Order: sequence, then C-alpha cells, then structure tokens
Amino acid sequence: MRAVQLYWYIIALQHVWHSMPGMVQKSVIMFTIDELAHNSGMPSRTIRFYNTQGMLPPPAMRGRVAYYGEEHLLVLNIIKELKERQNLPLETIKQLLEIRARYGDVQMNLALKQRLLRPLTRGGQEVLLSKEALIRQTGANEEWIDELTRQDLLFPVKAENGLMYSGDDILLLQIYERLEALGLPIALPALIRFHLRQLVRNELAAFEQYVQTRWREEGLPPEQQAEQFELILTLTDTLISVMQRKLLFQL
Repeated sequence: MRAVQLYWYIIALQHVWHSMPGMVQKSVIMFTIDELAHNSGMPSRTIRFYNTQGMLPPPAMRGRVAYYGEEHLLVLNIIKELKERQNLPLETIKQLLEIRARYGDVQMNLALKQRLLRPLTRGGQEVLLSKEALIRQTGANEEWIDELTRQDLLFPVKAENGLMYSGDDILLLQIYERLEALGLPIALPALIRFHLRQLVRNELAAFEQYVQTRWREEGLPPEQQAEQFELILTLTDTLISVMQRKLLFQL
C-alpha cells in the first residue's frame, strides 16, 4: 500500500507548500542554527549534515554566524516527511530537492507522482506482469481483475502470451481497493474515467491545434518538443488536481 500512502502524502505536501510563507527566495525571518533546530524539531548536527550533503540552500553569513530562513525550514520539513513517513533514501530525497531547486515545486510534485506511478521499473524499463503475477503481487482475486479490465479501469497491453499488466495497474488496483474500503463503489472510478476520456480528447485537440502548429512554425527540435510536452503534462495534471479540490469544497 506504499504507493497509495505516497499519493496521499503528495496531496498533503501540496497543502504545506501553499500554506507556508517561505516560498520567496529572500526570507524575512532569519534563524540561527539552534533556532532552526528548535523550529524544525531536528538536531543541529543533522541540519549541518544535510548542509554538507548539499540538500539545503547556503545560509546567509553575517560575520562568522550563519543565518537560515523560512525556505530552509520548509526544506527540512520536506526532508522529514520523505524520510520518516515514506522511508525514502537520502539519495532519492536529494534528487527530488535538486529538481525542486532547479525547476520549482510543480516539477518536484511531478517527480513524486512519477515515482508513485512507476512502482515496478527495472533499468528504466517498465516491468510487465501476467494476470497470475498481478494476482500474486496484489492479492486481488481473478474475478475482480477481470471485471476491472472489462470496464477499462485497468490498462493491460496485448502480448503473445496474453494480457500483460504494468505498475500503473498495480497502483490502480490499490486505489480501487482503498476507495471501496472507504465505502465508495467502483461506479465512481468508472464515471471519472468516462469524463476524463472526453477531457483528454479536448486536450489532444487543443494540443494539435495550438502547440504542434507553433512547433512547426518555429522549427522546434524533437528534444525541445519532448521537454515542452512533459511540462504541459505536468501543468495540466496539477491543474486538474488543484481544481478538483477547490470544486469539492465549493459544491
């Protein structure tokens, strides 16, 4: 169930990002390392270690004293969440923080989701499972898998030896089971899929009409097209998530 837990963590982390004022590069509130340790709940030696590992922005120096801002406190909170609640290794956390420092919170959010959505990878290649292997991996019964496949709520690919399921399907199975345990019927994911299919068609039409036309006019090379397409996916994915939560509280 770790992938599902990580999903809910991403949602909670987005609330942390939006609620904390330390998103500006120049913080108004400054802390000594002891004050930062008190506010973050981390020992000073741990903060110094993260600093030496390049996981924190450089502190502001006033003479021989280092001062830290709200951005440092925010990063420490992110590290704490990822390390203690998700048991992610420091190297992975460092990579996520590097993405955040270079590209911003949206890209870090995407990286977290990609980690969630690709639980079974090997050397960059997605691992495909037979139905029997999927049953062993998830504990789901065969009738449940067949019914979800029939309703197009799983996305297997056809192979010579039958249908093969991916890490996405493992995640979807876990989400459906969690929703059902909370009292929501499978009709809800089916309804969401129905409306998302129409939304995706509209997205593709807009992409072909506006984006691909601009690419052709500008002669954009394939690598830049791939980069922009990934950014569009990130932005629309985040847009859907944010608007869904906002509308839930408005209705």
